[in-house]
Amino acid sequence: MPPSPAPIPIANAQRRGHWTLGAAALLLAVGVAGSLWAWRSSVGRIQTEADAEFGRFSTLTFANIEQRVQHQIDLLASFQALFRSGHEVSRRDFHQLFADLRVSSRFPGVQAVQYAPVVAESERAALEAIVRGDTSVDPAGHPGFTIHPPGPRTQYVPVVFNEPMQGNEAAFGHDSAQDGTRREAFERARDTGQPQGSAPLQLLQGRAGYVVRLPLYRHGAPLDSVEARRRALIGQISGVFLADALLRETVQAQADTPYRVTVSDKGALDGASASSPAQVLASTGDSSWSDGQARPEDHQSYSIEMGGRLWTVDVARPPVQATQATLPLLLLGAGLSLSMLLSAFVARLSWLYMRAAVLASQLSAEARDAAQRMDAVLDSTADGIVTIDESGRIVAVNRSAEAIFGLDRSQMIGHDVGILMPPVHARHHAAHLKRCLSGEAREILGRRRELPAVRADGTPFPIEMTLTEVQVGGQRHFVGTVRDLTEAKAAEAAIAMTMAELQAATDLRETMFRHAAFAIVMTDAEGRIQAMNPAAERLLESPATAALGEQHFARFLPVEEQAVLEAARQRLTAGGTAGLQGAGSVELELQMLRGSAARVPVSLTVSPLHADVDGPKGFLYIAYDVTERRQLAEQMARLAYTDGLTGLPNRLQLERELARALANAREREGPLALLFIDLDRFKPINDTHGHAVGDEVLREVARRLRDALRASDTAARIGGDEFVVLLPRMKEPGDSAVVADKLLCALSCPMQLGALELTIGASIGVVNYPEGGADADTLLRSADAAMYQAKQAGRALQRLSSPAP
Repeated sequence: MPPSPAPIPIANAQRRGHWTLGAAALLLAVGVAGSLWAWRSSVGRIQTEADAEFGRFSTLTFANIEQRVQHQIDLLASFQALFRSGHEVSRRDFHQLFADLRVSSRFPGVQAVQYAPVVAESERAALEAIVRGDTSVDPAGHPGFTIHPPGPRTQYVPVVFNEPMQGNEAAFGHDSAQDGTRREAFERARDTGQPQGSAPLQLLQGRAGYVVRLPLYRHGAPLDSVEARRRALIGQISGVFLADALLRETVQAQADTPYRVTVSDKGALDGASASSPAQVLASTGDSSWSDGQARPEDHQSYSIEMGGRLWTVDVARPPVQATQATLPLLLLGAGLSLSMLLSAFVARLSWLYMRAAVLASQLSAEARDAAQRMDAVLDSTADGIVTIDESGRIVAVNRSAEAIFGLDRSQMIGHDVGILMPPVHARHHAAHLKRCLSGEAREILGRRRELPAVRADGTPFPIEMTLTEVQVGGQRHFVGTVRDLTEAKAAEAAIAMTMAELQAATDLRETMFRHAAFAIVMTDAEGRIQAMNPAAERLLESPATAALGEQHFARFLPVEEQAVLEAARQRLTAGGTAGLQGAGSVELELQMLRGSAARVPVSLTVSPLHADVDGPKGFLYIAYDVTERRQLAEQMARLAYTDGLTGLPNRLQLERELARALANAREREGPLALLFIDLDRFKPINDTHGHAVGDEVLREVARRLRDALRASDTAARIGGDEFVVLLPRMKEPGDSAVVADKLLCALSCPMQLGALELTIGASIGVVNYPEGGADADTLLRSADAAMYQAKQAGRALQRLSSPAP
């Protein structure tokens, strides 16, 4: 052991002991307070980050589900428009539209798209025979087709067009009007004229799902009342959708998050209420915890209108155990441990000072007794103490050193100190000791150093050592104070791992934000942009570096749309926190400014951020471009009112134009005229040269009609070779006959179609308003009758008509 220190006066040692004991108590109090503050701050930060992530996930999930439902209804509307075009729709037409829309790849979760006509009992056998012999898609036809379930009924609504057929064979021929659950959606669609969804049900294909139905009405039939719509119903379009695919395709995989998403059906909108029992349509997410564990703030619910039914989307999470998180507990434990360790160390110094005072009063005792007492003091210290001589051999150790290295004194004293080091360091120890003896390495004395060491079983571990030099009996000795760093290093590694996990979670949230398909913009309460993702930069054609903190979100809106956005924000913030909880978010469809003031239509969802009693701290805006969706709707509208072969308006568009023209004529009390045109010699051309030539003839007729008429006139194709011309404004009633002569001349000229030169004529029936009728139906019948009179009197003639009987 190193020599005993010089005697210390007892009074001086006691004063130092009392002062050091007070410092230990103060250090402990400050350390405990700091540890509690760090724990509380870390808990609050974890809770805040968890709430923000939950809010972002919930908003994106709801927007994805709502968009998926709208896409499904838009898909069915495309098939409904096919039937509204005025042509008889064949199985091949239905199959080709399904293929052209790439339903299987673009609309995941669609089990089937179906068409079912309304069939009376007397028509059942004929329909079954037609379907069995239809080889337009399958060369083998459908020899096993039959309407099921069996049994006579006054009316059937069987599935006759079924895309895709594979996997949906059970639905082929099924009468959906027979089943009570499926009939309810059918009747609501028939009576309202709007898409209507079914309750969750077990599909004929054996999986859980739901069905959306769209009605088909007879062309030209009035639809202004429920009874009228029931009389006009001729069939329905049905979409069969898988419930589990609704969430699988719309909610991003969340393998490392405990969120649960549940979609429930509350029932039809005309009967939905807060007390209605909800049926779970689909659910996904972590099932290791129960809803009873979650608090109200751990739930976010949204409502969706789906085909006349009310759906609720509920996003839930287990309670955030922020107080039990690793980092707060580590901070608290490490802070308390360090405080207690430092306090204990200082208190031990106090105890040593007082002990030294006691020893000083006993200096008169024998030197052996003093040495034994000193040994007891050193043995009671938590740090290991190892003393070596100039040759590097161990001359003394305390009990802590025995415990640290796993060796007893007899195994260490007299041996080279290299037995406590890894072999690599032991080989260089002699050279380091020689440098210390020569005075070349004096800088290492008195400094703490981290060094590798080995235990008795050869296990390496880290130590912290402080080396001092003493004189014992005129010889130089070196005393090493050793502290085992194993637990401290493990705690540091755990903290580093926790920090890495937190950084990984932060990086994941940042990746989701940057790679989201929707444009996401966050602003403060005044509307200044605080964050925007790359999708927002692309949508607005504005770099984030130029917008953050400088520009207001309203800068990307036209003036008229800014008022709409401000009204939505006022609605969200009305009533403080209560208003925000009630509103949740607002979805708008408006125009935004892109780049150099170009306008782009978007769907914009506005949600408040971090709401409290003073209102929201900011707003979250999620937008996506709806240009393609609008173009598709416009294209479907054009298809519904345009003849696909000639590009002329069809019968439906003619009826609309005629209704407008009659209203204007009544208002100004002026004449208008209808010319009913039937081509002469068209059937022989079609039979002789084929339908391709016949189609070219019809297109040439359409071109000549357009060239011969004014821009304000309307030429429409209403049948195979039948056309109607509407003259909405005439100076004199006799002008209609002049136009008819002009059209006869234009249509009688030879047509050069490639190598063929063909000549056709036309028979035209002419009727004037109001002489030929006071309403659209009467005018059309009168013009048709006049055309037949012209046919009977001789081709290439025109006839004026009085009202048809």
